[in-house]
Amino acid sequence: MKLVILSTILVLISSKVWADTGNPPVEQDFKCYITFKNNAEIAFYRWKTSEMPLRMANLVGTLRQSNDGKKSYINAVEECIELNASFSSSKAQALDKLTPR
Repeated sequence: MKLVILSTILVLISSKVWADTGNPPVEQDFKCYITFKNNAEIAFYRWKTSEMPLRMANLVGTLRQSNDGKKSYINAVEECIELNASFSSSKAQALDKLTPR
């Protein structure tokens, strides 16, 4: 009987340890082509990969200091991609080439 109880406890503990060692959420660097009322820029963010669409949507309407030092509200987030990827928009690609890392 003691052996059965001990075996059951070991199985429960090992399954909990196995469940806890799952893949943690991975954070990744993203670059986003964002537009303001009068200009556009490339902004850099670090998000969990699974949260990227939600975070991207939440950027619209937030107050951000642009590269020229003025505070403006973000009008639109045109595209967010991984840091090493290329934008699909030609405007974003041209601006990305000028943006320092």
